[in-house]
Amino acid sequence: MRRATVNFVVDLAGFMIFLSLIFTGCIIKYILPSGTGGEGRELSGGVGRESIKDFFSLTRHQWGDIHYTLAIIFAVIIILHILLHFGWVKRYLANL
Repeated sequence: MRRATVNFVVDLAGFMIFLSLIFTGCIIKYILPSGTGGEGRELSGGVGRESIKDFFSLTRHQWGDIHYTLAIIFAVIIILHILLHFGWVKRYLANL
């Protein structure tokens, strides 16, 4: 595979993982309640008495596990990205 193709695939994968991290982070922060079970957060602008305890059948803890796994994958992709561009980094630092 050509180097440009490898760079494109790594960068695209990194971008997709980054978007997934944003998505899961927003779910954890804004949709699912913090604490144990979400007491006090009501549906329908305070009208309902039922608490939101899961989203797409996953709890806050499960979304946190997914978020953590995506973060590890993203870190690996960033390291791979830097390694693929290490020649540029060396040339840039030599010019400083």
